[in-house]
Amino acid sequence: MLMLRGFALSMIFIPITTLALSTLTGKSIGEGASFTGMARQLGGSFGVALISTFMTRQNFSYRTDMVSNTNAASGIFQHKYESLVAMFTHKGMALNQARKAAYEAIDGMIMKQVAILSYMDVFLYIGMMFLICVPFVLMVKNSKKKWI
Repeated sequence: MLMLRGFALSMIFIPITTLALSTLTGKSIGEGASFTGMARQLGGSFGVALISTFMTRQNFSYRTDMVSNTNAASGIFQHKYESLVAMFTHKGMALNQARKAAYEAIDGMIMKQVAILSYMDVFLYIGMMFLICVPFVLMVKNSKKKWI
């Protein structure tokens, strides 16, 4: 996966840098390159901050929804809880420890599901933003004259 990511990043950053610097000459190339690097770093920092904030909100929202379904009235929850308690007592835990461990195990399952749902949302929104930006990139005209 890291190799795929590295390949994809090279396919993105090289054309972006070429597009940004293609119209510059002389001393302006160095200044343009430094500005492009600074913009990339700032964009990455703001992007990570926005994604982290979004994921925290999504985690809270999904966790609230899922935890509201973990009550004594839910048959699915009761079945899972009782099966975990039985498994932990079978492994030699005392009943009170097994109950606590069952709640912790269910909480861990909920957190895994919450994380997956949040990541799915993040990837969906990033993909949508990418698709929205594609037409703008295609509208950039090449100002260099082509020689035959």
